[in-house]
Amino acid sequence: MEKLSKEVVVLEWFFRGLEDLFFAFRVESPFRYEPYFNTMAFEMICKTYLLAKEANQYENLPINEAINKIDKLARYWGHNFEIMVEEIKNNINDTVFTSVLSDNYDDYTGDQFVKVMESAYFECRYPVPNPIHERFPVEGHLDMYWEPLCSSGLGKFCFAFTRKIITYLKKNFNIVIPKTEFDKIITGEAGVRFCNLFLENTADDFLSSKVK
Repeated sequence: MEKLSKEVVVLEWFFRGLEDLFFAFRVESPFRYEPYFNTMAFEMICKTYLLAKEANQYENLPINEAINKIDKLARYWGHNFEIMVEEIKNNINDTVFTSVLSDNYDDYTGDQFVKVMESAYFECRYPVPNPIHERFPVEGHLDMYWEPLCSSGLGKFCFAFTRKIITYLKKNFNIVIPKTEFDKIITGEAGVRFCNLFLENTADDFLSSKVK
């Protein structure tokens, strides 16, 4: 009976998230497409780890049932980033991971961006009555606000969070990200710039050379 392995599922979701992260890096649209695709990438990367954690719910099912179960899990988590991040944080239970949430990214913390991105799905598509920037007033200036969705820190946080997820997929589930598949997505001159930032200060074996 054909079944879906945890590794196959995790890599499918991870690389879909990586595609969105790379698109956000390349596109020049800080008020709409860049934060929107960073947000979609963040969701996929969160669900990548959670689907590894919940593999016992689908790995032993027939493939069609497994696909339906994965879909139900993904819909259950929805776009609630705070709940997903809390579940991941509690499972990893490591201050090395939680530091990515408390660190500063161009004057915003990772925890702040988690809240901000929940608004991105709507604000990057529709006019809304109470935009998220109203929660970030400029001190001493009436009707002036910081724009966290447009901050370069958002992409930096998504990079840092994704690197942590890669690290703990390997540490906790023995799932590695194949460099061959990574290189198929991250291409061209933009890919070089992406890697210079994304792979900064990572170990030589951060991505696996294992052939899939």
